[in-house]
Amino acid sequence: MSRQSDTPEIKQLLKDRIVDLCARLLPDGRVQGRLWVAHNPITQDHRQSPEFKVALRGDIGAWKDWRTGEKGDVFGLVEYCAGCTDFRDVIRWARDFLGLGNLSREDRERMNEQARRNAERARRVAQEAVAQRINRARQIFEGGQPFGFGGAAEQHAMAYFAGRGCDPREIANLDRETFRFHPAMEYWKRAQFRHENGRRVKIAEGPKLPCILSAMRGPTGIITAVHMTFLDPLEPKKFAADGDDESAKIMFGEARGAMIRISHGPEDLPPEAAELPYPLILCEGVEDGISLAIPCPQARVWAAGSLSAMAAAPVGLSCISAVIMARDNDWSKKQAVEQFEAAQAELMASGKPVTEMASSFGKDFNDLMKGE
Repeated sequence: MSRQSDTPEIKQLLKDRIVDLCARLLPDGRVQGRLWVAHNPITQDHRQSPEFKVALRGDIGAWKDWRTGEKGDVFGLVEYCAGCTDFRDVIRWARDFLGLGNLSREDRERMNEQARRNAERARRVAQEAVAQRINRARQIFEGGQPFGFGGAAEQHAMAYFAGRGCDPREIANLDRETFRFHPAMEYWKRAQFRHENGRRVKIAEGPKLPCILSAMRGPTGIITAVHMTFLDPLEPKKFAADGDDESAKIMFGEARGAMIRISHGPEDLPPEAAELPYPLILCEGVEDGISLAIPCPQARVWAAGSLSAMAAAPVGLSCISAVIMARDNDWSKKQAVEQFEAAQAELMASGKPVTEMASSFGKDFNDLMKGE
């Protein structure tokens, strides 16, 4: 096989070893769901949140830095991160990484067969991991107290919502199966670990905090992820996260395509049982969604949990007549604008009418509701 004709083979081998490749090129990153998330190795943006993301499933090796806008395929990843000057440099680097420099044709074919077996094994392992994450997300959600239980955790959460000017009890067609409340959920981002024989072992748990649990459901109503808002144990406000690597909100499970169903709209039925089409208001956060659902009973309201996740909303369902995207007034962040526009383009591909709206006051509709 000529060295010029094996470019597709090299590309596939890089994809087969995508995690190893990311670990080599982006060593400060880590796996987050279907992505490898890291800081940009060229701009060295370590004082900000990591926005360099590489697909580990689907279009494997496709990447984008949401801060700079740079993007490409798996060859582009090598070129950008390894500092290659042209495509020949990319192929040369890839050969060295893959150990293809002096292999015979027989050795190469044997390596390809091994790579195929490894890829199939990795696919099965990934499927099992997804199933385990979905099951764990469901267990976390079901471990909370149901809406209306009236326990201390729910009362604390309602005080938090009241302080944000968005009480879910005021929603006409609230999905009462969406929210649960936990009095002492572990905030595992502050857990302590050590490495033993190549394994990560927890040596101390994170603090236990009151938590609002929001179910994230796929189109058929199955819970595939859970959204957690951690609250201060003494005051009805969000837990004070520390630095860019922490957040008072955590999503766990398989969140892509799963929505936080806040309001069912006029028919007051979940999508899997609904028959009549009504508009859908799609937003990013829970508080924003509640703020929109209270004055808009004529529409469904879903929260995606994150800006990028809005693109995967299942808007093709027959119960949705049109999509209205709630847009934050945060034009200072270039990557946020690009993510919103990318999500908008993807939703428009569904064939449904897509429009947008923004609050006339503050950053978002929750600011408008609070009157701040």
